[in-house]
Amino acid sequence: MDETFRGSLTGDAALASTLAEIERITREPNASLRNLLITQKYHELAAAIAAVIGNGNANWSSFATWASKTAGQSIRGEEVPEEVARALRDEAEIEPLLAAFTKPFPLLGWLKLNFDVFDVARAVVKEVSDQIAAGNLKVFAELAPLFARFAYMFAEPSRCQAGALDAFVAGLRPGPVDRGGQDALKLAFTSYVAAAGAGTTKERAELTLYGNVLIGLHEQTRLQTHIQGGIDAPLSPDVYRNLRAGTVWGLPILRWMFGRRLRLLYAGIREAWERIATRHFMRLALPNCGSMSLGADIVVAGRPFPADLEPLHHPELIALIKTYDPSLETLRGSGARNWTDLRNRMAFIADLFRSHHCDPALFTPPFAPEQVTAMRAGRMPTGAL
Repeated sequence: MDETFRGSLTGDAALASTLAEIERITREPNASLRNLLITQKYHELAAAIAAVIGNGNANWSSFATWASKTAGQSIRGEEVPEEVARALRDEAEIEPLLAAFTKPFPLLGWLKLNFDVFDVARAVVKEVSDQIAAGNLKVFAELAPLFARFAYMFAEPSRCQAGALDAFVAGLRPGPVDRGGQDALKLAFTSYVAAAGAGTTKERAELTLYGNVLIGLHEQTRLQTHIQGGIDAPLSPDVYRNLRAGTVWGLPILRWMFGRRLRLLYAGIREAWERIATRHFMRLALPNCGSMSLGADIVVAGRPFPADLEPLHHPELIALIKTYDPSLETLRGSGARNWTDLRNRMAFIADLFRSHHCDPALFTPPFAPEQVTAMRAGRMPTGAL
């Protein structure tokens, strides 16, 4: 465990310091630096949760570390806009619609709406960056304090008072996540506590996985708006406001006509575009500079799932996964088809969590020590991020 975080879980005052650090991270105005700090803190929280549950089991925060590291690439605008343009050109099914949309506007011959595809691509990258940064912050601000409190409260069983779990979950909002509630988190943390006291490695693995998938469902539901907005950025009116087409926004009739054409385009190519984006652009950063396509089937060496998770026995876990993925025995078909579809991406996430449950590389530090020192001093680190 990171020594700084180890010290932050030794007393009430130190926990308060950790929570204050999390609050400072959420207030960091530089989105790129904030993302790096979020990624590092997820890594530290993952180690703290593992100390409670038991080593050998990945927890939600260990996956969140690498999801946040992936988000950082988009937040920093590291995608190459030409790739976006090339993918659009390569897709015959939507190219005619795009070509028709970018012809000179039929009203007022002096007003041209021929978009430079690379200007559009850069605007798209900015919109994606803004959406992902907002989602990255939203989830961290909600979950990081809960993980810190949980790791502190349950770090030492002998210190944990009777009723501690009831007190912890009582602080969570009742109701489903789509109504602002945290019922899934209540079940998840309850399952984590049960995992800490499990009598067998299989029981511990299944209880931990159940908690992971529940937290993943909560997180992904909360992120739905930002995921949809990021992937559909090429069709967002905000992308076009600052381009040469921006003049249409000053004239109501032109603004209406432009918006109508954009809505028609969106209706015509939305599903095709979302599938293209999932297949071409959606990747998850992995330890040791690796990455995984979200649109391709998950590939692991050897058997698809760890021995303790094949087959599954936990009835609630089986029911939860089957809600999204009826094929419990295989990773075939695990690749997402459309990342904007909550059910579709939850099927991928459940397979990812289960197949990589015992991967120790997930606890690999996401940054070099000197990079962590720089970011904590308020500077963007040098080197590969």
